[in-house]
Amino acid sequence: MNVFFIILILLPVISVILGIAGYAIFKNIFAAPAFVFISSMIALFLVFNETFLIWVFVYTLLALVTGVILKAFSKKRS
Repeated sequence: MNVFFIILILLPVISVILGIAGYAIFKNIFAAPAFVFISSMIALFLVFNETFLIWVFVYTLLALVTGVILKAFSKKRS
């Protein structure tokens, strides 16, 4: 697979899915971003180089924003 496809398309989609699943399972907005951050840091050292660190923070923020949006929608429903 192309590295640009992985970094720009696949990993953000996975971060959003993990953000949704993390909030749905744990009812906590910080569980999924923590998992995304830890797994991205592991990938940084094992697969990618140090320039991937920016994407680590972007994916973590994306998972956090997804959890916050889901929390807002679930509060609005109740």
